[in-house]
Amino acid sequence: MKRLLSVLLAACVIMTAAGCSKTETSDGATDTSAVQSDSVADAAGDTSSATESTTAATESTTSAAESTTAATEVTSAPEQQPDIDYSALTEEEIYDLMVERSLITTGDMTRMANVLDRAAKGETITAAYIGGSITEGYHDNLTLAEDQKWAKMSTTWLSEQFPTATVNYVNAGLSGTPSILGNMRLERDVLASDPDIVFVEFAVNDGNANEFKYAYESLVRTLLTQDKDIAVVLLFTIVESGHTCQPHMTEIGKHYGLPMISLPDSMWVEIQEGRMTWDDYSGDQSHPHVEGSKLVRDLIINYYENVIPAVADNVGEVDKTLPDPLFSDDYMNMHFLESTNLEVTTDGFVEYETYHWFKNGWFYKGDKGASLKFTVDCSKLAMVFKANNSKVYGDAQIFIDGVQTTTVSSNMESGWNNPETQYIINESEPATHEVEIVVEGGTPCCFYIMGFGYCE
Repeated sequence: MKRLLSVLLAACVIMTAAGCSKTETSDGATDTSAVQSDSVADAAGDTSSATESTTAATESTTSAAESTTAATEVTSAPEQQPDIDYSALTEEEIYDLMVERSLITTGDMTRMANVLDRAAKGETITAAYIGGSITEGYHDNLTLAEDQKWAKMSTTWLSEQFPTATVNYVNAGLSGTPSILGNMRLERDVLASDPDIVFVEFAVNDGNANEFKYAYESLVRTLLTQDKDIAVVLLFTIVESGHTCQPHMTEIGKHYGLPMISLPDSMWVEIQEGRMTWDDYSGDQSHPHVEGSKLVRDLIINYYENVIPAVADNVGEVDKTLPDPLFSDDYMNMHFLESTNLEVTTDGFVEYETYHWFKNGWFYKGDKGASLKFTVDCSKLAMVFKANNSKVYGDAQIFIDGVQTTTVSSNMESGWNNPETQYIINESEPATHEVEIVVEGGTPCCFYIMGFGYCE
């Protein structure tokens, strides 16, 4: 605990205060402020299961983007309440205070009130969750049992509050991925399930660069502009080093009047005051273990318990008018292209199940070279590929309309058989483009393409 506390105190010099004093917002919401492979044969033996890399659990939230921002974007929690004698409180009372601190704001409750009102009437609703490995349920190089994951446990709790309703559950968490890839998967992996509630968790997988802010805000705006009035809840997590993107994500949440739940605000005081250690929450540097998962569940329950009593007063028509983007909405409404919905011409690439969330990709191995061509109408196009820290993972040259524009390397120092994303078209207006992915021959290598995300 002392080691962790020293890290946190050092980080405090550059913290951005999140704020937690009770105020009233303008909308009336309560504000409570993988192993390397050195042969083509080994590379071809990669599996596509959730356990394809034993390092997935510990490396999934330590991407290159995160490591470059860990020292510049951390969040402080409110100080211990000076008017409370913590020494006179029981552990349960202290825990309750910790949970209460997690709710930054309930936001505009209209969307959630409408959903819970339907649940109270016995209707069917769907709660979906999108994020990284913390959402998916990794911890200590393992995967939590389904009923131990905070997403599943909070859904179970919700269904128990509305016993006549059917509450469906969708977990679209994917280890090692930021909101850039989450934004591309949103339509396929979340919206296709017709959700009523969506929790968004990317605070430790995102970085501080503009591309993360643009993708995160575009994801939020896409959810808010669906025909169905989806209730969107932002969940902010933190890693042991202190890295979290809560500061700029909080700005986005306030901009759209969204409910926000903060794990940093919840745990920070307890760790600083020595009543809690990082090991009480996690067995590695990022992922909640069973008890930590229960804590996250309790933070979500606390949010629901603040909303449920106010449902009757907040049911009504949702104002679908959104403010101008805070950062950017250029990446809204992205679609995902894979072998099932993209017509390609290939020479050397074969269809391949490259990863457990990407079952319809393409794969090349050998020394003869390969090409994959297709036509797409788009303004933005990103390629999703598998990365590994291995000399066997090769480079792909990208040609747009016959002109080589960039080279994508899948041999990355931070790679562990994880999906990576790189934009290969990034224009302001849509146009028809001829795209070709070329892997040169001569050197034995492999290259995995998981798919493409695009904006029309």
